[in-house]
Amino acid sequence: MNRSRGTTVTLHFQLKPHDAVTAVVRRTKTHHLRVPSMNANEFARQCRAEKDALLASYFDKSADTQVGIEIRNMNLDDPTLVALRQILDGALTDAFYTLLLGLDGAAMIGEAQQCFDLRDESGNKITGDGELEAAAFAHFHKL
Repeated sequence: MNRSRGTTVTLHFQLKPHDAVTAVVRRTKTHHLRVPSMNANEFARQCRAEKDALLASYFDKSADTQVGIEIRNMNLDDPTLVALRQILDGALTDAFYTLLLGLDGAAMIGEAQQCFDLRDESGNKITGDGELEAAAFAHFHKL
């Protein structure tokens, strides 16, 4: 029985927030996606992009998030929707920012304050030296 050996193909993408990357994987080929190397600044930037995407999905009429459905079911007028969006934006900012600071040891997560050892796939350290705290401030509070 003659079996075909798989070919390894490496695809390089430069990812930006909200880019959709689709790779078609065939049985005989392996695809590797190369993402930018992760550091504290990139991690905080990606968290900010995720917060913004979540907020947008809550107010996207075509999205099927539970929060979005509940907001639509409230039948709010435009000024009230704007106010609700500002409230949710503030709540998500507080949650993401506090969690990032907590991972870096600069804030409590629950009842504990300690530094967590967060590393990228290559073993590069993301937390523990104050860089994540500074990057979180830059991405969540500086305009």
